[in-house]
Amino acid sequence: MRARPLIIVLTSLCVGGLVSFQPKSIISLGTENVGRVSAPGVAESYREAKRWLFEIVHADQRTTLYCGCRFDPAKRVEPGTCGYTAIRDLERAQRAEAEHVIPASWIGQGRACWTGKICRDAAGRGFGGRDCCEAIDPAYRRAAFDLHNLWPAQGDVNARRSNYRFGEIPGERRVFGPCDLEIDERRRMIEPRPEIRGDIARIGRYMERVHGIRLSRHHQRLFEAWDRADPPDEAERARNARIRALQGGGNPFIEQRDALARAAPG
Repeated sequence: MRARPLIIVLTSLCVGGLVSFQPKSIISLGTENVGRVSAPGVAESYREAKRWLFEIVHADQRTTLYCGCRFDPAKRVEPGTCGYTAIRDLERAQRAEAEHVIPASWIGQGRACWTGKICRDAAGRGFGGRDCCEAIDPAYRRAAFDLHNLWPAQGDVNARRSNYRFGEIPGERRVFGPCDLEIDERRRMIEPRPEIRGDIARIGRYMERVHGIRLSRHHQRLFEAWDRADPPDEAERARNARIRALQGGGNPFIEQRDALARAAPG
């Protein structure tokens, strides 16, 4: 948990002085459209988004994203249910956490709240990054709290993934034992197991279209290829339906694909 006494001050959007305010707990959902898809309604806080993720979206699909390990209602990982070996942080390895598939830093890049110290704490010290963006930037909150982009993952895997980009890494150097996840520290890249690549690709494409997240040309090409190679399965459709019920919007890269398939002759 991040603990910071907040007296938020927005310095970059006002003229002739500082504006202090207390951050609101209820997010303005808005009706902005990016690529003709409406931004969804989301949880009021990251804590609430995580609660929805574990208690509703994955209530009966308690498996982690990268290694496919089972976890119980208390979010304790059951390592014997998957091919996985803890490497560094044994405490975090035993619990499931909410992973941003498209990292929070990618969402924040280019935003003043992330790159500048435009917020102030109770002692008057400037800060930026996630705390500041969650406090003052509604568009950031809509993207960061969007359940489509959150997935359970083992804590130590989440930590090792960091904000590395996705890619395909030569060889099969697996860092978590039999878990089919390769990490190239030098290139800051991860390669997930084939059966979840389409899920990741459709999340990435959704975040680009709905929230305007800027994907590199590398990721655009990669996600298009992974989307084609690994189409949605029933578990992904069920997850999407639950998120749609909570947020009022589904992932068009799942739903439009299914609609086209149903409309196809024969």
